[in-house]
Amino acid sequence: MKLHILLLPTLALAAPQQNKGSVNTRLGLLASSLGVSPVGSNGGGGDGSSSGGQNADFTNNEGPTGRETNNGQQCCCVSQFEQCGIDPFGGGDDLVGGGFIDPRFTNRTSNNNRGSISTRIINRPSGNQNLQGCPGNQKTCCYDENIDLSVFGKTCISPEQASNSNQGLWRQACSENIINSRKQCGVRQYVTANNLEFGSASPGEFPWTCLLLNQNNDFIGSCALVPEDFNNNNGRGTKKVLTAAHKLKKIGLTDELKVRVGEYDASGFNPPERFRHQEYTVVKILKHPRFKTNRLDHNLAILTLEKPIDMSSSTVNTACYPGCDDQFSYTFNNGTGTRCWVAGWGKNEDGQFQFLQKKVDLPLYEQNKCNLKLKEALNKKRAGLGDRFQLSSSEICAGGELGKDACTGDGGSPLVCQAQSGRWTVVGLVAWGVGCASDLPGVYTRISYFRDWINAN
Repeated sequence: MKLHILLLPTLALAAPQQNKGSVNTRLGLLASSLGVSPVGSNGGGGDGSSSGGQNADFTNNEGPTGRETNNGQQCCCVSQFEQCGIDPFGGGDDLVGGGFIDPRFTNRTSNNNRGSISTRIINRPSGNQNLQGCPGNQKTCCYDENIDLSVFGKTCISPEQASNSNQGLWRQACSENIINSRKQCGVRQYVTANNLEFGSASPGEFPWTCLLLNQNNDFIGSCALVPEDFNNNNGRGTKKVLTAAHKLKKIGLTDELKVRVGEYDASGFNPPERFRHQEYTVVKILKHPRFKTNRLDHNLAILTLEKPIDMSSSTVNTACYPGCDDQFSYTFNNGTGTRCWVAGWGKNEDGQFQFLQKKVDLPLYEQNKCNLKLKEALNKKRAGLGDRFQLSSSEICAGGELGKDACTGDGGSPLVCQAQSGRWTVVGLVAWGVGCASDLPGVYTRISYFRDWINAN
């Protein structure tokens, strides 16, 4: 039986006027380096697992040789003058309507068109990847993990090791709330799939990332599975899902909205998937009362499902809520922030649809610095526009690395950071940006800001 969603007319969204020449919707991912820890290495932190088995980190553990490997690579900190390579011998305004900010929308097509999921995830692999963990006088070089570098007189000091010795250990401002239950939030167990393309995730690697679909299975946006409130108690089950409010602009009063969980291959149930996805009907949508379509601040909506989500599958779980606003606001000596992750589905740079889930790592970006960068960028689009702009307390920034971003198609996707406990925490949701994959950070909905509103609803 189909259940129609309940929309409050006073909270309905108006469709913004898009400038086709300047608005590139913020809904997909770009990445030039993947598989790094909060300090920028390819090594893992805590395993985030409550029951043993497969390592629950996004990254692999350190191998027996001391090198750190992931996705077929081992990454080392070397002199900034050394040449990298695979060869080991080498060395108030209407910012949306005016087209000034990118709301990360997507064009929907019919279910008969395999292009209906139009998120864009673009990866630009490179042998010379300047990851964030190495000290300022060094850079990161990545090699095939099967190469024994010691044969060539090379010593591989991982970004993790370099960070700990040169920058000090990473610290967080507070701990997340954890309630003992059979399946705690922020943990996962998955097996790394074989023969993945660069930047592809594995089934179950991001069990808190979900899809929003209408009754025709048109892709609406992405979403985050979360506990019922900031107590992070999974034991009671959850019927609550979070997404970016701007993604719901075309949902009508009689439209059906569905949440799909446990998805990996959006084209069908194919290897290496072992568990089929589940779908749940949304029975209530609540957009934040201060959300503005022309500015996209307070960009959050709570979706209530018809029944609690079945989290018995290893491919489905919630991400924990943060314990405080500044839980991950640590800045390393080299000026970079905690490295976090976004995952979703989308196109490559050639516009070809990629139905396997992609992933990208992005560092958090200091708020005042982000505000200044966005002001400057908006002033370049229209004189004085940036002078009137101010980041909201409801927003948080991440990214600012060339070739890496969450752009066309993935609005609402969760930005998750790994806590010292090993559990993964939803810090933000993909919201908007100016351009894509440049040195400008993207803007995300700050989840901690909405603690009281989420708990009350």
